[in-house]
Amino acid sequence: MLVRTLIHFDLVAMLSIKKILPWLSIRSKLIIAFAGLSVVPVAFVGLHGIFSNVQMIKRIAFENLTHDVQTMREKASNFLANVDSDMRLMRNSSYMRRLVNSLDHSSREEVAHALRQANAELVGFAETKQIYYQIRMLSGEGDELFLVEQDGTTDSDHRYRVVPAAELRAGREIFYFLLVSGVSLDQIAFAPAELLDGANERVPVISFALRLAGKEGDVGILIANVFAKDLFRVMEAKLHFDTQARVALVSSDGHYLYHSEKKKDWNKLLAAREEDNLHHDYPPEIAAGILSPDEGTVAEGVDDIICYAPLFLSLANVSEEGEKSATALTFHIFESVPKDVVLGPVYSFAGTFALFLILFLVTAVGLGLVATQQFTKPIAALQAGADIIAKGNYGHRLQVETHDEIEKLGMQFNSMAQSLEEHESEIEKHRLKLEEMVQQRTRELTEEKTKLQAVLDNVPSAFVLLDKDYRIQTASAAFTAVTGFHLDDVRGKDCATIFCGDGFCRQCVSRLSMRSGQIESHIDEVTDRKGGERFIEHVAIPMRENEEINSILEIITDITKRKQFEQRLIHTERLAAAGEMSAIIAHEFRNSLTSIKMILQLQNESNRRSLTDRRSLGVALNSIYHMERVVSELLNFARPSPMEFRTENLCDVIEESLKFVKLQLNKKRIHLRKALGKKSLVMTLDAARLKEAIMNILLNAIQAIESKPTLTSKEEILVSMGRIHLRKTLREVVYAESSRDRREKDVPSRKETGSQEGEEIVLRTGTECVLISISDTGPGIPRNLVPRIFDPFFTTKTNGTGLGLPMVKQTINAHRGLVSLRSQKGRGTTFEIYLPFLKRT
Repeated sequence: MLVRTLIHFDLVAMLSIKKILPWLSIRSKLIIAFAGLSVVPVAFVGLHGIFSNVQMIKRIAFENLTHDVQTMREKASNFLANVDSDMRLMRNSSYMRRLVNSLDHSSREEVAHALRQANAELVGFAETKQIYYQIRMLSGEGDELFLVEQDGTTDSDHRYRVVPAAELRAGREIFYFLLVSGVSLDQIAFAPAELLDGANERVPVISFALRLAGKEGDVGILIANVFAKDLFRVMEAKLHFDTQARVALVSSDGHYLYHSEKKKDWNKLLAAREEDNLHHDYPPEIAAGILSPDEGTVAEGVDDIICYAPLFLSLANVSEEGEKSATALTFHIFESVPKDVVLGPVYSFAGTFALFLILFLVTAVGLGLVATQQFTKPIAALQAGADIIAKGNYGHRLQVETHDEIEKLGMQFNSMAQSLEEHESEIEKHRLKLEEMVQQRTRELTEEKTKLQAVLDNVPSAFVLLDKDYRIQTASAAFTAVTGFHLDDVRGKDCATIFCGDGFCRQCVSRLSMRSGQIESHIDEVTDRKGGERFIEHVAIPMRENEEINSILEIITDITKRKQFEQRLIHTERLAAAGEMSAIIAHEFRNSLTSIKMILQLQNESNRRSLTDRRSLGVALNSIYHMERVVSELLNFARPSPMEFRTENLCDVIEESLKFVKLQLNKKRIHLRKALGKKSLVMTLDAARLKEAIMNILLNAIQAIESKPTLTSKEEILVSMGRIHLRKTLREVVYAESSRDRREKDVPSRKETGSQEGEEIVLRTGTECVLISISDTGPGIPRNLVPRIFDPFFTTKTNGTGLGLPMVKQTINAHRGLVSLRSQKGRGTTFEIYLPFLKRT
């Protein structure tokens, strides 16, 4: 059945060569077929044998490793169970019961007698067992009552001594009390540890602790420190892979307690070394399997064959982190053998088989070359002649003499070449005539194109021609000036990848026009490379041919100046209206308020008024004073006093502003943090106006924090200052009063206020400035209100005038500086003031 399958496979493979490898020559296909017939059956049988042997050897290795691990686990469990029995035997012994009972209410002499008797018994017990490094007892107060320990003789013959009372420790030992806390009287707690002997050498042990209880409760702890090496010695049984196998005992957190290869010296526990652990030596999934509560074997994903099993204990234990468990999976045993050791014979057989397979392959290829040469040589000659004719040499004739079908094919090629030669002569005549006509038409089109290009190049807008796939075909001369891209760099690319990626075009009007079939337009607000604001208008016109849109003409125009003019006009009209309103209020209400205030003051000073009347008059006067302050703010905004620039210390100005609001900050329990840097920063400024602007921002911050529904102890205002060099250009158009207002006598001129109508303040990249930042932890400003925050008369307060922040902006602009804000709803607001270092005449 196997032979029939192999023959069928070879036939199918040989018949499918033409379909699978159409690019190979006939000779190559035949050679592949010969090689397949000779090599594939041998390879199939050999690989089948190798695979079977690998599976069988793995199965045997798994069985042997499983037997070794089960044997080691059984011995380790018996060892620990013996220690458990010894602990219970010592606790229930007569001398230990007498000692426990004497600790309740007996005299010191009785306790000392019981201790001497217990020491004598325990020395004999330890010398009999030969596995204990120390046997100790701690009192309920943590004092060491007795200590029987090895006296440091040879490893093979332990001698024990009773430590004198003068050398016993006094004071509570937290480790052992933590070890037995939460453990019942019937349970023995244990944990791996390292102790120092008399020569300050580390001794690896496993500490076992058992609570001792008298009639009135716990009287102490019985402790037995077992040599860890005695536990490891029981694991040194004869293994099936005695020399190559690696045996290890690990804790539940992956630290090695014993490793046959990594640690032959047992002077210290491997668990105390972070670099030698299971997670360091094996991948995470392998380590997790070994530390699982299941038995198993692993052969995939690692270079070894590993067999592992858990070591269950019914004792209470405490991990190195101090966590306790009554019945925990404490240790894990595993044995690993390198795959090279187990599969060595298979690898040797595979190498020999590979050599024979190569020999079969070389022989088959050699025989194939000899057999196929007899009919591939004339085919090669026929192919070479056909290539020459295909290149245009129709006068060439093939010379093939094989007296078979290949020779007839050569004669047909010669007839075809003669026919092609006659047709080529006739085609040449027509080509020359057509070429002359094309040249004439090309000259005419070039002249028309030159005229059209001259017209387009002199238009300030950029004309861009896109094909139906939105690829850039050509553009006018203004393309680079408007877009910032060179035509040669973007020709043939999708317009969306060029323009939309940099934010130059946020909505593709070309795609909208292609879908709608109509002219589409859109205006984008972008930022130029210097950080300035630009407005770009995109107009897309569909170009039709035979009632189908085959291209798009996009007209790109920079309308920044037009937009700025529109914004300037709107803002000028708004400020003119504010100025007119302020002037009306000042002229119409100031004199009337003065008269009313004088009458109310006279009435309030009259002795004939009752106390109730005086209180009513006081409320009325307070209202008049409030109205006067509002009128004063309006007058200061509409007719600001001239700026008085002097050389001042900016730090002093800020400190004076902070002193003004300090009382309110303390009253509202708002913390003030300062980061002013240098104590002296001298520059030209109007100290009074700048101090007023900073106080205005601080008062707004206090009111914002106060408006929160609930105040916390973390409410604060941060004021910082520092010298910086701008990383980007900042610009803003500022406006003064309208021309009509400035013509009035009592209104200061532009020169007096330090501002000019329609003037643009530009702080370019690299300009040295002072940055004053004022941040608060208030509720923040909604995003839709941020653009209007500096508009006159805009306020969200019930008793506000909406002139504080506009006056702040007016003052900062007069210093040739800029003010901006950043705010996030629920996270506070930050005002940033940029004051440049400028010389003033």
